Amino acid sequence: MFDAHSNLRMSTALVAKVARIVTKWYGRPTNQEVLPQMIDDTTYAWRTGVFEATRVFHAEDPGGPTFIGGNLRKPDSHGRQ
Repeated sequence: MFDAHSNLRMSTALVAKVARIVTKWYGRPTNQEVLPQMIDDTTYAWRTGVFEATRVFHAEDPGGPTFIGGNLRKPDSHGRQ
């Protein structure tokens, strides 16, 4: 039987996994200026199933943080994070 809650949980987990793959590839940046490109890359990878020659739905989850958690910061007036 169709379980909408289960499907939503699985989809959310897969988006987070793809976001972690993208975040790791970018070197876990802290600068918000790269956020739009990371979102675009995650969306593209989610739609196509591929990011930088990695089949994201079959790849191992790298774990760690994603850009989704708001961990990106703007540099201060001296360019530091």
